[in-house]
Amino acid sequence: SLFAECHPWVPPQHYYEACIFDSRFIPNSGIECTSVQAYATLCSQEGFCVDWRRHTNGSCAPPHPNAPQNSSILVEGCFCPEGTTKYAPGYDVCVKTCGCVGPDNVPREFGEYFVFDCKDCVCLEGGSGIACQPKKCSREAPPTCMEDGTYLVTEVNPADTCCNISSCKCNASLCKNKAPSCPLGFEVNSKMVPGQCCPVYSCEPKRVCVHKNAEYQPGSPVYSSKCQDCVCTHEVNHSSQLNIISCTHVPCNVSCDPGFEPVEAPGECCRKCQQTHCIISIPGGQPVVLKPGDAESSPSNKCTFFSCMKLHNQLISSVSNITCPDFDPSSCVPGSITFMPDGCCRRCIPLNETRVPCSTIPIVKEISHAGCAKNVTTNYCSGSCQTFSMYSAKAQTLDHRCSCCKEGRTAELQVVLDCPNGGSLPHSYTHIETCTCQDSVCELPEAQRTRARRASPRLLGRA
Repeated sequence: SLFAECHPWVPPQHYYEACIFDSRFIPNSGIECTSVQAYATLCSQEGFCVDWRRHTNGSCAPPHPNAPQNSSILVEGCFCPEGTTKYAPGYDVCVKTCGCVGPDNVPREFGEYFVFDCKDCVCLEGGSGIACQPKKCSREAPPTCMEDGTYLVTEVNPADTCCNISSCKCNASLCKNKAPSCPLGFEVNSKMVPGQCCPVYSCEPKRVCVHKNAEYQPGSPVYSSKCQDCVCTHEVNHSSQLNIISCTHVPCNVSCDPGFEPVEAPGECCRKCQQTHCIISIPGGQPVVLKPGDAESSPSNKCTFFSCMKLHNQLISSVSNITCPDFDPSSCVPGSITFMPDGCCRRCIPLNETRVPCSTIPIVKEISHAGCAKNVTTNYCSGSCQTFSMYSAKAQTLDHRCSCCKEGRTAELQVVLDCPNGGSLPHSYTHIETCTCQDSVCELPEAQRTRARRASPRLLGRA
């Protein structure tokens, strides 16, 4: 209770009952405030001053004091602070000195200038009241709004509400620079620049992958073709500013048999095996694989040849057997038997062959030295030269001309001989490079020369 401290000194019961009676039987008349005011007055005389009226929500207005200012009795009401006085009856204004009080109920001293209701006013001396005249505002020319998006606005000056001020205001809807249309994978980004009305637009990357007019988030699969597994990565291509699409080929396990090779198959992801070589089976051996146009002899028989050809996109293999002519080794010059280039048939230098001119004949011979040996291919000279014997009428005797097939140019060649103990031994030998016919002295055996001398007189006598 507001008056709890006063209750022991002034019993409140009668005043409380009177207040209840007045508020019940004479409502909204304000008379109920008299009971509370009377009790508050008694409490103030006992030294308890209670500000009870502000708790009535304005129902009990404060009274005007009747006691003189110098009274020692506590009186409820409104009073000016010490050192001030009330300006005039009807004015709830306390002033230190007499002057003017304008319509704003603010006390002014004589000669004081102030602004009220957008007028310049002054408190006149001698109690002549207040004189006012319209306030003068600046007459500056309004600015010219040249920046894009700005327009001219005239409004109350915040610093001086009595005057208007013109300024350029921003309205983004008036901006001529519109947002651009960004390519796929980019989005419009607007940025306000301090001191600038219209936003600055730019196309910023969305950090996505772009493929065939579609955007893909990082980590999502990207369909490229049925032969590739693609995914959008977090890695960025610094040139295009788009995320990179990583693709791997669909796994293929193509293992082809001999004679077959993997080739591209239209419309297929993986290559398929296609026969590109002829495959010839050999009983008891490895098959022979030949590409078209090749021929090869049998590993076990040099007279059997395998060949492969391609005809109308078909691979055709064939087997050919070479039939060699009759060969008699006894009619050959010893050591001259060799194989023909095909490795099948043999050939040699026939004995008593006079039609063959003098030339080098290759022969395989064993060269040995110090117990080490090596088979090497060397040459020997063989062939016919102009050798004859005939009677010379001028010399009246037999004229002989002997020409031998001999070495013309030789060279010292080096060969590494194989030794029985597994070692090797360098050795040099004379190799015949060319053969020529060289004249030589024709001499008969001693018995034939004696018979020739005995026969000469008879021949001369017959002549």
